[in-house]
Amino acid sequence: MPPPPDQPPRQGDRIAIPGDYQARAAAEGFVVQRFWHAMKTRQIGRVLPPPPRATVLDIGCGSGVIANFLARRARTVHAVDANPDAIEYARAHAAGDNLHLHLGLANEMDFEPGAFDRIYCMELIEHLHRPQVTELLRLIRRLLAPGGRALITTPNCAGPWPAIEWTMDALHLAPRMADDQHVSRFTARRLQAAAAEAGLEVIKVGRFCGLAPFLSVLSWKLALAATRLEEALATPLGNLLYAVLGKQQVTNLEY
Repeated sequence: MPPPPDQPPRQGDRIAIPGDYQARAAAEGFVVQRFWHAMKTRQIGRVLPPPPRATVLDIGCGSGVIANFLARRARTVHAVDANPDAIEYARAHAAGDNLHLHLGLANEMDFEPGAFDRIYCMELIEHLHRPQVTELLRLIRRLLAPGGRALITTPNCAGPWPAIEWTMDALHLAPRMADDQHVSRFTARRLQAAAAEAGLEVIKVGRFCGLAPFLSVLSWKLALAATRLEEALATPLGNLLYAVLGKQQVTNLEY
């Protein structure tokens, strides 16, 4: 449900998230959690890898896991997050001088219109009320260069995710998500509608992280094989949605 008109926009979660949360989850978490995070960078490589000369923006970068991944592949990466502890951690663990980290909200930054060839927004929009999601997508459209592309991911509420989230909250397996973190729920249709409302071209929508991450308890190799099968079958039961969005035909940045 959208917030009342007099409710201020969300500028962070109701609960404090440690600055190193994503980095610890990706490197030291339970094997399912580690596999889940590994699939995010795999998905970037599959559907929207940054060209070597690209200028890139990571919105909601957290502790910098995705930003570091991007900085190893693109010419320049800017990453934004409103959690001061996360930005402090990310700065201490930055992959290189081409990664520039900013504390604040994306709409507070003085980025020029059309400044970015690629924009990544990984599992952020579910933390925002729906009117804010529309404004964020409009900002992404404004910041994309002609031919630029954006990748958005969010939990798939038409699949098993709601039951997984409820279970994780009930068993205290992660910082509470329902209401404290997640305030908007998306299906593929809702995500496409939100992008279209913001004036973005919907190039591709899909799902990932279905059953495969949970098979990592048995074997990482088995989970990877299941991931490849899910990708080939375009499984409708993926727990995460992705959307590749843009403005115009992609320009060639491979030089």
